[in-house]
Amino acid sequence: MINEVRNNVMFILNKDNRGYITPMEFNTYARQAQLDIFQKYMYEYSNAIIKQNARYHGEGYSNIAKRVSETLDRLSEYQTMQYNSVSGVLNMPVDCYYVEKIIYNNNVEVDRVDHSKILNLINSNLTAPTASYPAYILTSDPAVGSTPGSLTVYPNSLMNPVVAPVPPATTSPSNVQIRYVRYPKDPVWTYNTISGGEPIFDNTNLSYQDFEIPYEEFPNLVSKILQYAGLSIRESEVVQDAKAEEVQTAQQTQ
Repeated sequence: MINEVRNNVMFILNKDNRGYITPMEFNTYARQAQLDIFQKYMYEYSNAIIKQNARYHGEGYSNIAKRVSETLDRLSEYQTMQYNSVSGVLNMPVDCYYVEKIIYNNNVEVDRVDHSKILNLINSNLTAPTASYPAYILTSDPAVGSTPGSLTVYPNSLMNPVVAPVPPATTSPSNVQIRYVRYPKDPVWTYNTISGGEPIFDNTNLSYQDFEIPYEEFPNLVSKILQYAGLSIRESEVVQDAKAEEVQTAQQTQ
């Protein structure tokens, strides 16, 4: 899909000599456009569930909640969490966007608890977390980059690593697993440089990565990339036309 999107973007930009964007610029705009669309899915899903419960949405092709859920399911992952021996917490995967479930020893679901309640919980003889009924708090929110999000599981003994880290290693596999929705991978339009000509699309390049959101988002991707491109080349008409197209697409899908 990424090559089709780029062809459409370049055609519109070149149609009236409105400017040119490099492959690197396109990849930057494509990444942001995909994130913009992806981050709306949680809101759309919640809104669709509310409307479905109120019988505003039907079943079958009109089941918007199911469509969004299927998209998010394709980005769902299951991994063993890494115990950080320095900070004493469990590191989330760096691509974690939303935590679905935390599981201990592959079969016990861990309940999430608010920070304000955890002290009362662990200090009570009646409610203190156990291996059969563990709990966790988010130590830091999920994040993309070199610093992952983290969490703490109670009782703390459940976080003990399966294999003790070997110095100078600071992390090791734990007995705790995470099911989460990850961010989509950054799209990368790869190419061969032709001397004296245009770059030619090359999907055999090891760096190649297509969009990970559904094909139905094709017009939205084109519109959003054009908006970023228009801002970059300071072409107000491109931005306005792209926004108008985005509004029209949104109205058609409501």
